[in-house]
Formats: sequence, C-alpha cells, structure tokens
Amino acid sequence: MTLRNIDALFHPRGVVIYGHPEGEAQSQLLRNIQASVGADDYRHVTTRADLARLDDFEARLAVIMDASWGTESRIDALGARGCRAVLWAANRRISGKVLRAAQPYNLRLLGSRTAGIVQTRQGNNFSTLALEPRPGKVALITQSQSLAAASLDWALGRNIGFSWLACSGAEADIDIADLLDYAALDPRTRAIVLQVGQIRSPRKFMSSARAAARVKPVLVLQTRRAVDDGPLGPDPVRSAAFARAGLVECENLGGLFDGLAAMELLPTVGSHRVVVVGNGAGACALGTDAMFRHAIEPARLSSESRDALTTKAPQAADLGVAIDIGRSDLDDTLSALAHICRDDNVDAVLFVHSPIAGQPHEPMVKAIAEAEFSHRIMTVWLGLHTALPARAASAQARLATFASADDAVRAVRYRARYQFTRELLTATPPPDPTVTADVDSLRERLTMLASGGVEWLSSDEASHLLSAYGIAGETPAETAVRVRVRVYRHAEFGMVMSVRDEALGIDPAYGFAPLDALLARRMLEGASAGRLRGTRAAFEALAQALVRLGKMVVDLPQLAGLDIRVAAGPRGRLQAPADSLIEITAKPIAERDRLAMSPYPARMRHIVSLRGDTRYIVRAIRPSDEPLVLDLLESLSPEEIRLRFFNFIRHFSHDMAARITQVDYDREVSLVVSPYDRPDALAGMGTLIADPDNVEAEFAILVHRDHTGVGLGRHLLDCLLRQASARGTEVVYGDVLAQNRPMLQLARSLGFKVKRSLDDASSVRVEIPSRDYKSPLKGTG
Repeated sequence: MTLRNIDALFHPRGVVIYGHPEGEAQSQLLRNIQASVGADDYRHVTTRADLARLDDFEARLAVIMDASWGTESRIDALGARGCRAVLWAANRRISGKVLRAAQPYNLRLLGSRTAGIVQTRQGNNFSTLALEPRPGKVALITQSQSLAAASLDWALGRNIGFSWLACSGAEADIDIADLLDYAALDPRTRAIVLQVGQIRSPRKFMSSARAAARVKPVLVLQTRRAVDDGPLGPDPVRSAAFARAGLVECENLGGLFDGLAAMELLPTVGSHRVVVVGNGAGACALGTDAMFRHAIEPARLSSESRDALTTKAPQAADLGVAIDIGRSDLDDTLSALAHICRDDNVDAVLFVHSPIAGQPHEPMVKAIAEAEFSHRIMTVWLGLHTALPARAASAQARLATFASADDAVRAVRYRARYQFTRELLTATPPPDPTVTADVDSLRERLTMLASGGVEWLSSDEASHLLSAYGIAGETPAETAVRVRVRVYRHAEFGMVMSVRDEALGIDPAYGFAPLDALLARRMLEGASAGRLRGTRAAFEALAQALVRLGKMVVDLPQLAGLDIRVAAGPRGRLQAPADSLIEITAKPIAERDRLAMSPYPARMRHIVSLRGDTRYIVRAIRPSDEPLVLDLLESLSPEEIRLRFFNFIRHFSHDMAARITQVDYDREVSLVVSPYDRPDALAGMGTLIADPDNVEAEFAILVHRDHTGVGLGRHLLDCLLRQASARGTEVVYGDVLAQNRPMLQLARSLGFKVKRSLDDASSVRVEIPSRDYKSPLKGTG
C-alpha cells in the first residue's frame, strides 16, 4: 500500500503525451488534456524529433497513447527526469519490464484500459470521458470505463457532482485500494462510491477499505465477468468481505446511483427517522409501504408538532405513520413541511406528490427548491408526463429527487446502514477463548504428512487436530444445534469460512479468519436468518468453535480445506464427529494471499526485566483490551493526560478507546504492557502509525506514573523503532510538548533530532531515520 506520487495524477505541474490518438476515446483524452492544461504546460511527442523539445520541459505526468512509446528505456528516462506518474491510455497491457523500470523512481502507473482521472476543483480532466463532471463532495472510483461514463452521465442528469473520479482499469500498478486510501485522506471528499469488478490483492484491499470506512461512508457495487461459465449473481463472499470492512453494498447500478444522490444531497441520516408526507392517502401509502418493505419504521412527529400542524395546515391529517396534507394549498404545504423539518424527531422528509387537480408538480418544485429546509426533503413526483420535467427541475435545483418511493427509501437505508456498519467496526468483542494448541508441533506434523503425500487427514489425525483446538469427540446424543462449517480457498479472498444450518435450508454465512466472538455470532445469526434454535449456551459454544477454527486457519498454513459438522449440546458441550474432512497441502500459499485480514501478531509478545528486577509482559494490543485501556486512561492525572494528548480530556469515550484498540496490524503497531504479576492491568502503551506510503510513522508513548523510572518508556520506544526498521519505514517521528522534558531526554538519548514544530509553538518534533537507529537494549520486541 502506498500513495506515493499518486497526487501527480491529480495535480501535475507538466504533462507530456506520447503517440497519436488511437480511436475516439484517446482523441477525447487529448482534447480534455488540451482544455485542462495551458499550451506551455504540456508537450505532445509523436516523432523522435519531438523528443528534443523535452530538454527543458519538466513533466510530472506522462500519458502513453501508443504502447510502442511505453518501453522500459522510456520509463527509465521519464523517472530519471523527475516524472512521477504515467497514465497508460493504450489498450496493450503494461509489461513486467516496464513495471520494474518504474520501481527505482517510485513512478506510478494507472492502467492499462483506464478511463483516466478527473479532478474537479482545479478542472484537471485527464480522462477519455466525453462529459465534464460538476464539482461535488463524493469521489467515484471504478475499474470499468463504461461504468465510469454511465455514472458521470447519470450524475449530470441529476445535477450531482464529484470531488474527483478515477478509473483504475487493468490495475498493473495503481489499484482501487490505492485510490481508496487517497480518497480517505482527501479533505474535500465527504463520501466514496466504488465499483469493484476484480480484487487482486485482498489483504491490501481490506486494509484500505477498513481505513476509509472508519472516516467516511463508502458505497460499493460489485460486478462480475460476463462469461458463460461464471457464477451467477453477486458473490456472497465478496459481500461478506465488504461488510467486514464496513462498506455499504448496493444491489444494482440504480441503487448505487440513488445512494450517490443521498451522499451528495442529503444531510447525514444517523437513523431511520424519516417522516412520510403525501398529498393524499394513496401517495402516503406508497411512501409507508416502501418504508415497511425496506424494514424501516416511519418516524412519528412529537405530540407538540402534531398539535401545531393542524394550525399550520388545517387540511393536513396525521395518519400515525404518515402526514396527509390533502388539499392544502401551496403556502399551507410549505408551512407544514417547514414545521415537520424542525421537529427534533425528524432527520429527513419523504415527500410523495401526485399531480392532482389544483396541485401540479411544477409550482411545488419551485417552492420547495427556494425553501431554506429543502436540503432535508426527498421528493418523489408521481406520474410520467409532468413528472419527468418535475424531476429535471428538481435536479437542476439540487433537490434529492427519486423516481419512486422505493428508490428514495433505499438511498436512506444505505446512509443509515453506514452508521450501523461503522458501529460494528468499533464494537468491543469479549476476550478470545483460550486455546492451548502446540502450534509448532502441529505445523511440523502436518508438514511431515503432506510431504509424505497425504492430502486428507485420517479420522484419528483429524480428531487429534480438532481436539488441540478444543473441538473433538462424537456428536452428543442430545444436540441443541448443529451447523456445517467449511473452510476453502476463494479465488480472490484466500481462505474463507462458511457456516450453514442445514436444518433450515438457507444460504450459508461467510467470514474470514481471524474471528472474534462478535463476528462469530453474526455469522451464526446470518446462517440461521435470525431464527436461532437451541439454548443460549449451545449458541455461544458454537460461536467459540468458530473462533477456534479461525485460529486454526491462521496458525496452520498447511490447512487447505475443512468440512465438518459441529454440534453443541443444550449445556454448551461442543463436539464434532470423527469423520471430519480436513485437507492439507505441502505447498502453502503466501500469508498475504491466504488471509484477507491481518492476523494478531503474537510474535511480539515477550517478557522483559527492567530496573530493580521488575518484570513486565509486552504484547500487541487486542480489540478486547478496551476495558483495560479505559481503566488506564481514566486513572491518569490531568497533567499526564495533557502531556500525552496535548489537551485536557475529562471523559474517554468508547469510540476513542475503540480507535486505540482496534488496529490494522498491517499499518500500525500498538503495544500494551502489563505487570508480570498483574496481567489483567495495564502499566503503559506504545503506538506507531505509518502513513500509507510507509515513509513516515508517528510514535506515541504512555506510561502510568506508578511505573515510571524503571525504563519502561525506553523499552517501548525501542520496540517501536525496531518494528519500524523491520517494516522498512524511513522516518519515525513524534510530537512532544516542549514542557515534557523526560520524553525529550529519552528521545535524545536514543538518537532522535529535535526540531521546531511548524504547527504548534508549544510543541517540538523529534525524528530519526529508522536506518540510523542502533538498539542499545537486549531482548526481543
């Protein structure tokens, strides 16, 4: 994952184009570049003689239209001259030689088969798109040229804009994960709309998707290759991955467009507090039926609002689940809508309007568009003959307008679902179940068997392996609930777990190792469609079994497949039949291809003895550590809080603790320290967070006052610096209050240079190149 030099695509200081346009798409690209860049800021090379014109020209972006110009020697020359990005507009794929030639310069390539990029703030259009997008707050990322063009055409028809849009094409280098990272960090992008046709690096995609979804809504539409022998419909494994990452999946292109309209035009809808308003009982029924079809209960006005509504609009009637404004005239209708929008119980209003006699669409569109509360109203203009111009006028006025009540409610559901998925991302799981398996011995045993030609474990070997993870034995005679668990390799996401309650005959639920108890419970709920059978003890036992099987998947790369039926008795006794099928391989795939989610880095755990023979346990943080982290933070003095957080914080929230404990181990290092004799308490913490380029990483150290003076802070910072070096991070830095003399003294003693902070006069910046760090401490970390 890296964002290095991607910005050269969006903000180039100079553009050089190689080759004649081939076809109308490239001709459009050339016209767009010429319209975006001044004549002095680009050069067009079509012959060898034109190369001489580049001697004094500084180009940060190169556009390859003819692949014959895209040789490794040309790429090497571009990199040496300071070019930082290449838009590969040619249809021929980018070769491995070209990619290798670009690597020494961190020269980034977009394409092939890309539609290019458009950045609306400065009007940079380096795309093959025939239409010009209007500015907006939503980023559009696609892999498909045709869907990029369709999305832009639709957005213009609805008067909706983009902060920028990009088509990654064949993704030889820059992919959708890179673009997600770019969008997540872009302050001018409020939300992201993503189309996914293929995922080449699951670990990278999941890491970027989770990072983006934590800070802004991401809508995603998956598309599949149009081949006769391909699977039908959306891939449920992809859907499970999107949900795990916190993305909101749209069912079809129409849903994606409506979701885009909601993202761009509606205020944040944190819940389903939508009031249905219609000019007739039938119009109201269309709105409420749509709400109920999408499992959303319409919001209801407060008693004070209901009483006042009769004064504002005497013709209006409160139907309980909707407001029928009936034959109210234009002024009364506006008064009613304004009053409803001011109700504290209401986030948005779904206004369904029929062109009945005396109430044509056009005057109502104009009146609502001019009202100050228009941004809180979703309009649905019924009919066709007069509805089409009403929708066009609504779009021109930038009203959130939809073709049907179902489309409007679906868009709201996407907005509200984001809040739900974000809460799931930050939910606090219970502690992981204790598993005492001897992983090294099991790996050696499986390697020996696989090397000897064994592909499927015998019943005895399978029972031994399952027993090591707390799952074994014959199925109990009295079974509360039984599920079938499969583990297999998915073409895109590596090892996938599926759970199915065969007694119900519904589709399985899917998940990815590692699992915690919350994720396992959600899988079981999905596998039973919420119709949980058996006792709570049996259900919890099965959830624990899924967590343990997920740990088995993480621990044992030799595991190629698994198919077992796990049963739990009414008291939670967990067992599996002896005929469980477990497949092994002598050639495990690489971890990043095998596991879509970064596993817990157990290797970081160690015991350290510090001054006075004080012993501590140092390990990577877990999501279930949230209560311990809150206890530590709440025990700090006001001065300790100020030195660590640069501010006084009276209350540490769940969201803040979740951000600290739920880390992406591929991007962050977060260590916690416990006294050896009190492993259920924390004495300190240390974090290292790298930027997506892995150029710089910021550290932070916190040691409780009861544990200062023994060298704990020094040990934590040493561990973080060694991790930075191992990960190839170039520079480690920290912002330190100028008054924090102990921290500054520690930093200097480890080789950090102290610099003045450009952002805050009360703090300084300490930094050190990780290659220059020589650890003065012994032991592991």
